[in-house]
Amino acid sequence: MGAAMEGEFILNLKEVDRRDADMVGAKAANLGELAGAGFPVPDGLVLTTVAFDRFFRANGFDSESSPALVALADIPEEVRRALLEHAAPWDDVPLAVRSSSVAEDLADASFAGQYQTVLGVRGKDALLKAVRTCWSSALSARARVYQEVQGRRAPPRMAVLVQRMVAADAAGVAFTVNPVTGDRGETLVSAVRGLGERLVSGKVTPDEWVIKDGEATLLQAPEGAIDRTQAVDIAKLARASEAHFDSPQDIEWALAKGRLHLLQSRPVTALGSESVDSVEEPVVVPDGFWEREATHAPQPWTPMTAGLLYPLRNPALKRAFDEFGFLLETLEFREIGGWEYARLVPLGGKDRPAPPAWLFWLLTRLVPQLRARVAKCVDAVRSEKAIGFVRRWNAKWQPELEARIAELRGLDLTALDDRELDEHTAMAVALFKDGNDIHMMLHTAIGSLLGSMVLTCRDFLGWHEDRIFDMLGGLSKKSTEPSLRLADLARLAQQRATVRNILENLDESSVERLAVADPEFNDAFVEYLGTYGCRALRYEIGDPTLGESPVLVLGLIQSQLVVGYDAEDDASALERKRNATVEEARVTLSRRSGEERERFERALEQAEKAYPVREDNEFYTYSAPLGLIRYAALEIGRRLAERRQLVERADVFLLRMEEARSALRDGGDLVALVSRRKGERAWVLAHPGPATYGKDPGPPPSFGVLPPEARLAMESALWYVARIFAQEETRQAEKAGGALQGIAASAGQYQGTSRVVMSESEFGKLEAGDVLVCPITSPVWSVLFPSIGALVTDTGGILSHPAIIAREYRVPAVVATGRATSLLRDGQTVRVDGSTGTVEVMS
Repeated sequence: MGAAMEGEFILNLKEVDRRDADMVGAKAANLGELAGAGFPVPDGLVLTTVAFDRFFRANGFDSESSPALVALADIPEEVRRALLEHAAPWDDVPLAVRSSSVAEDLADASFAGQYQTVLGVRGKDALLKAVRTCWSSALSARARVYQEVQGRRAPPRMAVLVQRMVAADAAGVAFTVNPVTGDRGETLVSAVRGLGERLVSGKVTPDEWVIKDGEATLLQAPEGAIDRTQAVDIAKLARASEAHFDSPQDIEWALAKGRLHLLQSRPVTALGSESVDSVEEPVVVPDGFWEREATHAPQPWTPMTAGLLYPLRNPALKRAFDEFGFLLETLEFREIGGWEYARLVPLGGKDRPAPPAWLFWLLTRLVPQLRARVAKCVDAVRSEKAIGFVRRWNAKWQPELEARIAELRGLDLTALDDRELDEHTAMAVALFKDGNDIHMMLHTAIGSLLGSMVLTCRDFLGWHEDRIFDMLGGLSKKSTEPSLRLADLARLAQQRATVRNILENLDESSVERLAVADPEFNDAFVEYLGTYGCRALRYEIGDPTLGESPVLVLGLIQSQLVVGYDAEDDASALERKRNATVEEARVTLSRRSGEERERFERALEQAEKAYPVREDNEFYTYSAPLGLIRYAALEIGRRLAERRQLVERADVFLLRMEEARSALRDGGDLVALVSRRKGERAWVLAHPGPATYGKDPGPPPSFGVLPPEARLAMESALWYVARIFAQEETRQAEKAGGALQGIAASAGQYQGTSRVVMSESEFGKLEAGDVLVCPITSPVWSVLFPSIGALVTDTGGILSHPAIIAREYRVPAVVATGRATSLLRDGQTVRVDGSTGTVEVMS
């Protein structure tokens, strides 16, 4: 092998630029160009994709090969010789060895953090091992999941960047555009002490600076890593990189002995990466009394999500209310000024003060519509229609939805042509439509059954609701299943010292290191991601799924090890408490009549069947269908971006689904439409709506004048809605002063460190035993609950998702505080009392 051929394997970093991206990868190409232009880039060399190809061919690897085998395979002699010869001057110098994929740091998909970095590499053997580790990351579980979501089938070709390591006193990142608002006039700088890996790991809260017009404003400084002058210098470096590449940049930097170094520069690919001019959104308030609905929509929906939810939820709820003969039209949801509001709509559609009891009695007997509705309501109760829908779920709906989900999940979307992708998307949307219809009907039925149980216990036992729910604790399985299966992985990890060591030192390389260190554990982990990955973390299609966050999942496994979570012990404790509470109720009721005892037993039996379905249906009716729609939308977005119908793939979520599908079929430039939608969203985010619109019509009429069955149904329905949304309690909490007060949702006391998590993107902040403080949680957040010490939310009621899941995990919880995320800060010591509904700041 001649020197000329060896030269294809190794290139000096300063000799490459963006034209060499196919040979050195996007990361090295960007850095090489900046180094050549005089930027402070550490010296380095690049092991090219030619070397990667030679290594793969020599060992017979392909896209299905095990990363563990790749990491242990022999490097061809000619590649090995070239690498060690060029790296010889650095034999005893600590090196940073980093992947540089041809698919990394691109304008449409950064792949940031999906590949491997090995720091502190010394000596020949360590260098060769680090190179193999980087190469293996092209086939890692994390990269495979990310590639699937990105719509890419084969692993990208991989170069490896080797540089002298910077012994950083401080390090971090900087954005030359505000990634939330799209403001191109702001540079955001995040900084930590020491190496930047502390920031990447998500285990520390960084200093945050905003630099605008040459002035630096400090937002927070828990680390005290840099001063104002250094923040401005970092912003200048980032802006210089932006000017060089003529596009907004996300840079990594390090400070060592007062000298600033540029470690990476890539285009900003997040939503809002371009300048956004705020576009005022008209605030049109419909008739009626509307209350802000933040239990499911803490933030405004993207156009794609809103375009699916509103045409489906409202009609489905109206059909369900009619099915049960409620003396209400529906529970209606609307966007007002971009934010979600809800309203209970009376029959006839107009809000009016409730008539006096005598008049209401007369109306229900003289007005044909009311008379028919009351009769329908009575018949629904007598025929036990509610429990019939629960049985239908178990026998028919759930198996059918499960089969449809499995069929759609098994497709390679990148292998479909446009027509087939459009048809697949239509099938995913149809799945969600059917799931939504079932979901709303089930909730209406479940509300009737749980309400009947609570009202029966209230009348016969005089018990508070928390004691009543003790009789149902531990019965909800599906929404807690992901974390229970995670407990299986934690038990497997507990038996393996190598796995435990890697989990205790999590960083962006952990997934790849686990694949090398323990293939059996890796296989179980990949299987977990495949089974539970397609779950929307929230109801927002624009948010990533669980499968797109594999490092987060590893962090949750580690947290379970730290807290010593025992799923079987939790289940046994809940069962013991459930049985003891039921027995206590029966002893108390032994002095009641046989008819009353029979009514209690019937209500309990039906509630036991209904309660688990309350949470368990959500995976099949909402989470999985929304995850499938997201994957389809991402593939459509990728194709539209490639054809320059969109600037970025993620822009697809600013379209309605019908707009995206139409563009896929018929073409058309959507850039201007997306730009306007970004402006509208920026205005909406800057103008949150009030708690209510319209005049409160006051309490409902007295249902005591109705037949007993209709009275029970109506009281149960209103009770259920109030226990999910708790809007009045949340408004009162927002107005209150002094101690933070909310609804007692899950009994127990806990004192620990608060961690404010505003969205799924901040899950990495959580450490084992933290008090999770958030606006609200969705069912998929259940994976966090084995790791936390307590829960505090802004919104929600005793039957909201966070309350039910907290009870299933015996986590003390206070919901509907109204303002916890505004008043509490990261790192405070707080005491949460889930029995009294109070949260106290201790220090």
